[in-house]
Amino acid sequence: MYSRLFVPIFVVIAIVVGVRYTLLFESETEYANARYQKDAGELGVYLHKALTPALSTPDRAALDNTLASALLLEADLVSARLDYAGGHLEALRSAPPAPDYPAWFRQLNGLQPINRTIYIGSAALVLGFEPTLPLAQVWRTLRQQAVISMINIAIIYTLLGIIIYANKRMLRRVADTTTRFQNGDHGVRLPVAGTLEARMLAITFNNMAQRVQALVHKLQQSQARLSEQLEQTLQAQALLRVEKERIEVTLASIGDAVITTDLSGKIATINDVAQQLTGWTEARALGMELHQVFVLANNFGQHALLKSMAAVYAGGEVVKVGNQSLRNRIGQIITVEYTANAIRSAQSEVQGSVLVFRDVTERRQLMQQISWQSNHDVLTGLPNRAALAARFEQEVIRAREEDYLLAVCLFDLDHFQHVNQTLGQDIGDEILKQAASRLHDFAGQRHYVARLGGDEFVLLLPEMNGRAGVEQALDRLMAALSRDYVCDGEAVSMSASVGVAVYTGNEVSADSLLRHADQALYQAKITGRNRYHFFDADLDEQVRTHHNRRTEVRAAVRAGELRLYYQPKLDMRKGRIVGMEALLRWQHPLRGVVGPGEFLPIVEHSDVIVDIGEWVLREALRQLQVWRAFDARWVISVNIAARHFQRADFVARLTAILAEFPDVPPHMLELEILESSALSDIAHVRSIMLDCQALGISFALDDFGTGYSSMSYLKRLPADMLKIDQSFVRNMLVDRDDLHLVSAVIGLAKSFGLGVIAEGVETIEHGAMLMRLGCDLVQGYGIARPMPADDVLAWVASFDTAPVWQAAAHLPPILSLHAEPAGGTAQMPLFVQG
Repeated sequence: MYSRLFVPIFVVIAIVVGVRYTLLFESETEYANARYQKDAGELGVYLHKALTPALSTPDRAALDNTLASALLLEADLVSARLDYAGGHLEALRSAPPAPDYPAWFRQLNGLQPINRTIYIGSAALVLGFEPTLPLAQVWRTLRQQAVISMINIAIIYTLLGIIIYANKRMLRRVADTTTRFQNGDHGVRLPVAGTLEARMLAITFNNMAQRVQALVHKLQQSQARLSEQLEQTLQAQALLRVEKERIEVTLASIGDAVITTDLSGKIATINDVAQQLTGWTEARALGMELHQVFVLANNFGQHALLKSMAAVYAGGEVVKVGNQSLRNRIGQIITVEYTANAIRSAQSEVQGSVLVFRDVTERRQLMQQISWQSNHDVLTGLPNRAALAARFEQEVIRAREEDYLLAVCLFDLDHFQHVNQTLGQDIGDEILKQAASRLHDFAGQRHYVARLGGDEFVLLLPEMNGRAGVEQALDRLMAALSRDYVCDGEAVSMSASVGVAVYTGNEVSADSLLRHADQALYQAKITGRNRYHFFDADLDEQVRTHHNRRTEVRAAVRAGELRLYYQPKLDMRKGRIVGMEALLRWQHPLRGVVGPGEFLPIVEHSDVIVDIGEWVLREALRQLQVWRAFDARWVISVNIAARHFQRADFVARLTAILAEFPDVPPHMLELEILESSALSDIAHVRSIMLDCQALGISFALDDFGTGYSSMSYLKRLPADMLKIDQSFVRNMLVDRDDLHLVSAVIGLAKSFGLGVIAEGVETIEHGAMLMRLGCDLVQGYGIARPMPADDVLAWVASFDTAPVWQAAAHLPPILSLHAEPAGGTAQMPLFVQG
């Protein structure tokens, strides 16, 4: 398009230039002519004044000089002739200036020579002018403007050429990009650069390409979904064809019964289903009145049928009636529902009636079944929570009115969720059904059992003689529930926990009794499961008190009343402090310093323990940051509660806390977890320990030997250190069993390549014996009691390793404990060579 504009642009330029130069030529010529005429007139006036005095004398030389000077004053003057009384003078320009314009320009221009005669007295002065200089001036102006115009035209066409080149390059780039886009490269884009048009085109194309790419992506997804839907539709159509064939066969077999009559009420047609339901064959039924074949069992229904049919014959509305008892020809009663309507012609004239009815006996039974299910548990067949509520209120009223004891027993199968997850839901359902059957057999006609949901059952024991009678009944029932459950030929062990609340005539509602039983069930579970527990009002008060104390501990955390004390850990053989264990204290505003045993058990099963644990971690790392300047090798041990440690976000939260103290290397932090909490979910605990060890943190199993340790568990737990419980270390010098246990733990740790540290070292003798048994790391009151952080460095500066320990460090280890003196462990010399 730009190329095609060259010619019209040239024409326009030519027209504009022609008009411009015509006007310019005329204006310049007019201006030059005016100047030319003015200069000629002014020269004449000048010569008139200059020659007048010379003519009065007359002075020929002065006249000749004046005429000669006139030629010098005016370049366009070519001749000056003076005729006076004394003679004739002429001044002619010897060589007129050569014109710097072409000859045709002179012919084109309208400037003409001037011959002007001036009379000075009796003298006549004739001046001849040639427009050489005015023409040159006009020519120079036109030529200068022509050069400027040519430069402008050249610039215009150069710019047009650049635009054409840029547009061709842009269009070629657009064409290449479009081709790539059409060939499937939907990620290609135009660079946003160049002219404004190019940038706008690139932006527009890129936006279009992005939208097209998104649409193509959606179309591809839609195509994939459509393919899946098409496949599903084809499968559904195949299934529908099979289903249609089956339905057609089914409808042909169990279709609705249809009877048609004329206006007199006589039967005109009767289909096979109607014949089966009424017991009348078509041959016998045709021509009989409807009420003789369709016989309702009660007079009211029969009367309503006759009245409804009369209304239909009169052109009335459709009649729909349900739950009617139809007596067939042989006397059987079935439940039906029927619809009667008029048969009309094309002109809406009533020609007869049609009666459509069906057997709804099964539906009625189904409704009865639904009514049963609304009050019973479908899986076990026992009454459900709704039925229990009604019966429960009745039993409470009876117990209050008749003054007898009512026991409410809430059952819960132990570890049922674990069995359900590991063996499958089918096995779980079978166990529930068998447990329900045992409860139902025990309940009989006297007692009442119901299923609340899940693995919870409620047993009401009315008219009991006393608590002893309830206990005897529960003993028999617990024994029955503890028998193995046989599922798919395999025996599954299962037990139950029971919470019991006894109603003795006080003003207590059924909901309160069930809540008390639930509290008692909780106590049964936390005390070991596979047992029953009676609700105790005092215990309930303790639970409330426990809640209040937990609230108090939560408030103490928020008020900043917690403190950390530190107990040193000593390497006896090297005689140096290797680290500290952080121990929690509560600086109570009224009770003073409170030990952890008085408040941690209150919150260990709540999220408060998590808040406390994170506070301890931060405080220990902050203190460790201070102590690094004194001894950069110290390791601080922190006890972590099971609930805190087993949280899903424990590793992420610990990583964030470590990031708050970048100057403290993670390997300077050791986490202590109780052996019992580690074994509760060993796979989960192992995963968390490995993630923490990847950060550089080490682990110690606290109170080792007090739980249910086994070498298989120890092998699976990636611990770095075992801590021998202080209860064994404290008595090992006087109790042979404790000494053997300590020695076994030390040997076990060495066998697994673990470190070992002993708690409860109260005397020098304890430390010496431990060194000879192979345990060099110790802590206890014999070294130092827990102390505030401000006292630690002063204590370390004054600490002196016991000489006995240093002496024991040079003795060989005890290789056997079986050659000890007969008097017991206490009589074994500490420095007897093994």
